[in-house]
Amino acid sequence: MFESITVPRKLKDGIPEADHPFVENWRTYDLSDKELLKKARSLIQRHQEYLAELYKEGYKIPALLETHKNFLDKHLTFVYENLGLDQYSSLALIAVGGYGRGEMFPASDVDIMVACNNEDIPEEVSAKIETFISTLWDLKLDLGPTVRTINEAILAARSDITIETNLLESRFITGSSAVYSQLISAIRIDSFWTSDKFFNEKITELEERHHQYKDTAYSIEPDVKNNPGGLRDLQVVQWIANRYFDVHSAEGMFKAGLMTKEEYDEYIECTTFLMEVRFALQCLITGNRLTLDVQKSLASILGYGDSGNKPVENMMKELFRTFRRVRELYQIIMQIERYMIRGRVIATAEPVEFLDSFFVKRGNLIDVIDPYLFTNDPKKMIEMFGVIAKHPDITGLHYNCIRVLRESRRKLSSHLYQNADCRNAFKNLLKAHHCLKKVWHLMHESRLLASYMPQWEHIEGLTQFDMFHTFSVDEHIIRVLTNIEVLSQSREPEHAFFHNVIKQISEPLLLNTAAFLHDIAKGRNGHHAEEGAKEALSFCNIHDYSNYETELVSWLVAHHLDFSSTAMRRDITDPEEINNFANLVKDEEHLNMLYCLTVADIAATNEHEWNSWKDNIFRQLYMYTSQALHGSYQGQKSQMLQAQENIQVAVEITKDVRKSDLLRHFAQLPTEYFIHYSPTEIGWHARNIMRFKKPEAPLILFNQMEKIGTELLIYYRNFSPMFFGQVVYAMAMKQLNLFSAQLFLTHDNHTICTIKFQNRKGQPLDNDRLHTIRMAILDSLQKTPDIESIKNIKSKIFSVPTKINFLKESQTKRSNLEITTLDTPGLLARIGITLGKCQCLISAARVTTSGERADDFFSVTDIDGLPLDDSKQQELSSALLEALA
Repeated sequence: MFESITVPRKLKDGIPEADHPFVENWRTYDLSDKELLKKARSLIQRHQEYLAELYKEGYKIPALLETHKNFLDKHLTFVYENLGLDQYSSLALIAVGGYGRGEMFPASDVDIMVACNNEDIPEEVSAKIETFISTLWDLKLDLGPTVRTINEAILAARSDITIETNLLESRFITGSSAVYSQLISAIRIDSFWTSDKFFNEKITELEERHHQYKDTAYSIEPDVKNNPGGLRDLQVVQWIANRYFDVHSAEGMFKAGLMTKEEYDEYIECTTFLMEVRFALQCLITGNRLTLDVQKSLASILGYGDSGNKPVENMMKELFRTFRRVRELYQIIMQIERYMIRGRVIATAEPVEFLDSFFVKRGNLIDVIDPYLFTNDPKKMIEMFGVIAKHPDITGLHYNCIRVLRESRRKLSSHLYQNADCRNAFKNLLKAHHCLKKVWHLMHESRLLASYMPQWEHIEGLTQFDMFHTFSVDEHIIRVLTNIEVLSQSREPEHAFFHNVIKQISEPLLLNTAAFLHDIAKGRNGHHAEEGAKEALSFCNIHDYSNYETELVSWLVAHHLDFSSTAMRRDITDPEEINNFANLVKDEEHLNMLYCLTVADIAATNEHEWNSWKDNIFRQLYMYTSQALHGSYQGQKSQMLQAQENIQVAVEITKDVRKSDLLRHFAQLPTEYFIHYSPTEIGWHARNIMRFKKPEAPLILFNQMEKIGTELLIYYRNFSPMFFGQVVYAMAMKQLNLFSAQLFLTHDNHTICTIKFQNRKGQPLDNDRLHTIRMAILDSLQKTPDIESIKNIKSKIFSVPTKINFLKESQTKRSNLEITTLDTPGLLARIGITLGKCQCLISAARVTTSGERADDFFSVTDIDGLPLDDSKQQELSSALLEALA
């Protein structure tokens, strides 16, 4: 039996009072009267509030949907009759789509169709229909109207399967019932959409929709309707059953043989849960997406509680579990529908192939021979995925296999890891690095990982309360494992170095194991890396790893954040930092594995996080550390050698500028500049700077960076403590998202600054806006920016304590400052203006934003070019804390 999932809110039986308090008879209203229209709009708004009140009183969703549908039916009928459209026997008002099937949520579109059985609609009638629709618009209904003759409806349905689907679940509201019957008969007898063709189109349509949601049910801001595992999955199999079997309910699907009784009960429970979430959500907002800012309120309405993050965590875990169960039910029902329609479960006719004594391949799906296989021998649940790993053409599980696995999994009395044979089989899967993407995804979807060990069950569907991670903890781990395989095969330039490093790893098992365990301790008290390292020791011990292997995996889990934090939050041109990091990683094997784990981890957080500029920084840290481990790293000398190499390449590729002029220009730039930028970037900078002949004005250029954003280059033959603050202030006023900044001071006190930024949607800025940004920066450089004019918008969801830290380092030429705080609009402007007011000169800056957290690094001096003394550091710290409060 499946584990029941229901929302905690208290429910009561019955339906709301039959006499709706906000229903009025509008038949006699003069709907051209603005005051009456205003009154009608008010009634509709009060009705929406009434629905929310009924929900809070505990009424069940079917009763609420019926109440909303009846309210709309009555008022649309009133308006229809008020305009005299009921006098025409050739017309019918029909509800289609969700309105047609009676599933009207508070923010659902009111999809209607005015159907006519004439070949053409007379002008007089057409004018009245237009008035009818415009009146509904004036009432502020979220209307989706169409007006068609029956012939036009048939032709439209042939060209668009969505129209065909909407008409299949249409419902008569008012007008001529004979016209409605004619329309339905015409749709039913039309042979354009055969059952096979309809099936293919609906499945393809759903798969394309899933691609828009990254093909996962585990997004931290899921769409309860359209997400994989959402209500749309259930609707698709219902539509196919409607078209082929002429059944219009889950009960009808059960009677048609598409589900067992237990699957039917689970189908009803999943539908009820998702409808509960959707209705409650639309009492708060008008969409279907559970954004982070609404999840706490939603958890409260659903009855999960109000204190801390636990209510949201519990709600999201149950939602993700429901999504996964819907995906299983969808696969079972869809495959059976395909079998009944085509006579086979798979898309193409392929022979059955016996893989061994236990498993058979039916097309591209694996199936079991014995229905009691998993019950009698639980390790076969794991070994089956080993069989899948050996057959690249197997992409999924046959519905019979899904059923057998579900039943056996639910009968388990203990976790599989307690069985030695299961542990051996599981360890073998971790060795199979060539099929990580397919195998671990299928194991996750089948909930086998939760059946294997309780630690996974704890993180299953666990929400990560940040804007850095796009997915739940379990889905993130699966994507890290996937990335180890995918990035090693990628030919993208930003993955080339990963491709080279991973080939040097002698034991992929250890990297895969660390990836599987790196976030296993999230959601507990204590730091997840430290607690995870303890779990790794235990896991490796019971799975018979050697002492060296156990220590290495545990070390990787404990330090899986250190490569990134060093690369992004430390000055990696400082020899002391490099030597400290080399002492941490100990040897080349540790370095290689930590690098690959880190890149796979970052790339799994969200699709934009790993890019070419981050690849360049990580590559530098790797190379310096590797040199230090081999004793060839000589601090500034090694950096000088790298700088000289980049200069040499830059000179070679910048052929349109004389070499002597280039070298003269390069002589004014600090070594760090040549380390940070690639030869191509150095050449591009030099070419434009040397051609720029306006000594009093700044050079301002933009570069569109695919998959990253827009890059701003500013070269200014002037410098003041307020320069950086002036630039980022102008960008803050344009509501741009700045996520990376570099600033270098030349030997002759000129400034080179590059800033990477995006629009508020996380995309490169449109080219037609770049001129206005340039003019805003030029204007800002002539003024003293006002920090008070920057809106201090604090997140209602996240809290990151502000920390100001001056790094203790051996070199004394400048003071290195770390600022960690909540990323908010205008943050960099506040920091830049404060540094300027404190008369601090910025000689280098590095800005990193990870989700809601900003980690900014500045190298600064006082106005005389000296490091900040203790009193100046204290003054600056106090000013920054005040500015960022």
